[in-house]
Amino acid sequence: MSQEVAARIREAIRDHGPITFAEFMEHALYGPGGFFERPPIGTEAHFVTSPHVHPFVFSHCVRTALLDHWTVLGEPDPFRVVEVGAGDGTLADALRSAFEELPLLRLRYLGVDVSRGARQRLRERGFDALQHIGGVEPFEGVVLAHELLDNLPFRLLRGRADGVAETRIALEGDGFVQVEVPWEPPTPEAADVQLEPGEYSTVPVGAFDLLDRLAERLTRGYVLAVDYGREGPAGGVHGYLRHRRVHDVLADPGSTDVTAGVDLSLVARHAERRGLHAFGSITQARALDALGYARWATAMRERQSMLQQDGRNSEATRIWQTRSRASLLVDPEGLGAFRWLVIATPGLREPGWMEAARARAQASD
Repeated sequence: MSQEVAARIREAIRDHGPITFAEFMEHALYGPGGFFERPPIGTEAHFVTSPHVHPFVFSHCVRTALLDHWTVLGEPDPFRVVEVGAGDGTLADALRSAFEELPLLRLRYLGVDVSRGARQRLRERGFDALQHIGGVEPFEGVVLAHELLDNLPFRLLRGRADGVAETRIALEGDGFVQVEVPWEPPTPEAADVQLEPGEYSTVPVGAFDLLDRLAERLTRGYVLAVDYGREGPAGGVHGYLRHRRVHDVLADPGSTDVTAGVDLSLVARHAERRGLHAFGSITQARALDALGYARWATAMRERQSMLQQDGRNSEATRIWQTRSRASLLVDPEGLGAFRWLVIATPGLREPGWMEAARARAQASD
């Protein structure tokens, strides 16, 4: 299938010259035969995400955040949650189980994913699923985008002594190479990118497009985006294949993931330009701490100690194992460094859990 993808990329380059990295990604990830034609997420696929690492802890923390949003919205019934880039439905399934523990709250969950295989998995799990956000009727509620923005098409930039240049994809024989062309910003916020010589970053044009469509459909509510990124230039490109990092994503397009850190400051500025309000992002470690992870970890540690004192070592070992898995969610060198960004429609306040996370961060600094 990657040969089919490569042929389409060659055709595009021959037709209109070196293509943007965003166009390369459209073919390599989302076109026929592309990487996302089948769900690539899971322990038996190419990479895992936070809900795969520990679905119980992660989903209960996300549930706490969503309940805060639900309260601010006036406790709508049903509570609409739309997950874009829902993948194989692991997060959706875990959240549904977490919400079923609560009385008097009807959750209406919709998964959106371009992958036909992902939509099939979602439907097998009992969820409604759509291919594009454009098919969603205007609604009030919350949009979840978990590890999606870094896979949406982006333009790739590199700093030079004479300013910022755009990296595009050209042909060299039958293979693909990077070439640099003058940077022509597609949006006002993209014009503000400043890079040191040799420094790479991305302009998340796919995320901009998603926000444009969400601004037309989210009548009142929040967007919660969790992703690999930072506030500012976010580095270069890599991929994942069978749980291993891939550095040359041009070698076999369609066979590997293509991703990069997201400059969340650009996402926030684009949201503001569309009439939304973006609250500053926080790390996943800070977010989960405010959402109950620390209390859960303390309770599990105390339970483990009690079991060890009673000589119930096998049970204590199982608790230690689940604590160890969950700790990966807040590892500052891994998933804990991910950023949680909240965007709201006009008139909505910053959610309480985010305020609490900032207060804890200030107290510990």
